[in-house]
Amino acid sequence: MSAEIPVIAVTLDFDELPSFIHWKEMFRGVAAAGGTPVAIDCGKLRSDLPGVLRSVDGLLISGGVDVDPALYGGDRNDPRIQRINPARDENELTALELARSQEIPILAICRGAQLTNVALGGTLYADLARDWAGRTGHWHSEEALIRSLHSVQIEPDTLLSQWTGTRGAVSVNSQHHQGLKTLAAQARAAAHTDDGLIEAFEIEHERIVSVQWHPEVLWRSEPHALNLLRHFITGTRRDDKHASAATGRKVPYRQGFGDDSRFGPSAVGGERGT
Repeated sequence: MSAEIPVIAVTLDFDELPSFIHWKEMFRGVAAAGGTPVAIDCGKLRSDLPGVLRSVDGLLISGGVDVDPALYGGDRNDPRIQRINPARDENELTALELARSQEIPILAICRGAQLTNVALGGTLYADLARDWAGRTGHWHSEEALIRSLHSVQIEPDTLLSQWTGTRGAVSVNSQHHQGLKTLAAQARAAAHTDDGLIEAFEIEHERIVSVQWHPEVLWRSEPHALNLLRHFITGTRRDDKHASAATGRKVPYRQGFGDDSRFGPSAVGGERGT
């Protein structure tokens, strides 16, 4: 039986995968939620992103290293700043801009949420342990990401509430030492910790949802995490004629793939410069 399977571009840095021990769960999660994941290596500068983004239905900006503080008026010499990769920042900022211009839904996770906020004019806490007086612990090990670690309060009447199928307190995982400080003007806060830190935001009319936790790892144990992935992917389905007329891009739904083949993601390598 044939089926329309939305293609989801997943941005990441291939060189970071050895330290992200759950990266396969991210791709399995996208597949389990009904999408075909395509890995986009953003670790080196690349010039083919316009063509790549014309061939997908949704954009997932994944977690990773710190956002370059120069992008939000911070200090690159701050000793609390960890590894940065300006090439990845530039590639993902370009992908974000292209997705918005083509009305492609966006799910931004952890670093991806921070980068999206910065791209829209917001700022970050460079290090929560130093710069935020809250009580919630946000930095945990890679191994700990498979379980819930603290709670967030999801605001009612938000796109995030619709996509997760819940409102109020939910349990989430966490691994970020930076955080959202000043929220971009056009964004709406969609979740907070009990001590007031913004943990998610959205731009509903653009179908942009950004979260600081990792639903792409937590989807097996927390229904709200799988719901979030499913509704993001469901939201990429649009009438073919409307999509073509509105954006001028090809509608790349993949036809006729079975469940097993969806678990083998395609990969689009970058231009491997020095």
